[in-house]
Amino acid sequence: MKLKRRLFNMVIIPTMLYGAETWALTKQAETRLATTQRRMECRMIGVRLLDHRSNEWLRGVTKVVDIVKAARRRKWQWARKVATMSNDRWAKRITEWRPPSTRGRGRPRRRWRDIICKTAGANWMLMAHDVHSWNNLGEAYLRNDCD
Repeated sequence: MKLKRRLFNMVIIPTMLYGAETWALTKQAETRLATTQRRMECRMIGVRLLDHRSNEWLRGVTKVVDIVKAARRRKWQWARKVATMSNDRWAKRITEWRPPSTRGRGRPRRRWRDIICKTAGANWMLMAHDVHSWNNLGEAYLRNDCD
């Protein structure tokens, strides 16, 4: 199990989370990631659905990294990196860009920075320069659920 865990953490998780920093993490995306991880864990152990093992039991046996927390951690770290970039970088320009205000019908789609603004406030780019407070907010962000 130790070798399977190492292989899973070193290969599978980075592959599944490729580009996760730029995703607008929704509840549906998090559910899909968690479900996929649990199915892979079942395959690692050799457990079937008919065995009725709980998710806590699976995680206790495999002890692999939680993929949803890893995705959130990557996004939070990328947000700090974007906030501390110089103004001539394209990633910072796109993050600060406001599209023309032609609003369509219905609820607006979740943007990349909406959940960061919800956790850190509207001035999150200024807060990211203070490492201590940013890390404290990051812990709160990792525990927080998406809408």
